[in-house]
Amino acid sequence: MRQAAFGSLRITSIEFWQLTLAELLDMLEAVHENESKRQEAEYLRTAWLAANLMNATGNVKRPVTPDMLLGKEVAAKRVPRTDQIRTLEELQREFNAPAPCAVEAL
Repeated sequence: MRQAAFGSLRITSIEFWQLTLAELLDMLEAVHENESKRQEAEYLRTAWLAANLMNATGNVKRPVTPDMLLGKEVAAKRVPRTDQIRTLEELQREFNAPAPCAVEAL
């Protein structure tokens, strides 16, 4: 505990001995959370740079995104055409938009 307090938290020994265990654990948890957020931002920044470089070369079949490189992008599900038309009709009824030609555009 002292190693974490003096290292990560950078508190003095007087401050350390005045803390309760709960306070010390809360402080350590906050430091850990901040470090995790910093690492996540660094990963995203690196993935953004790599994606831009990959896309700029023109050697990829479809554009690469930072989320794809980080494994966060979920493959989009293909929605059947009948569901697309039904959803469009529901939206038209809800918003009173009588655009029948929009159904043909799908």
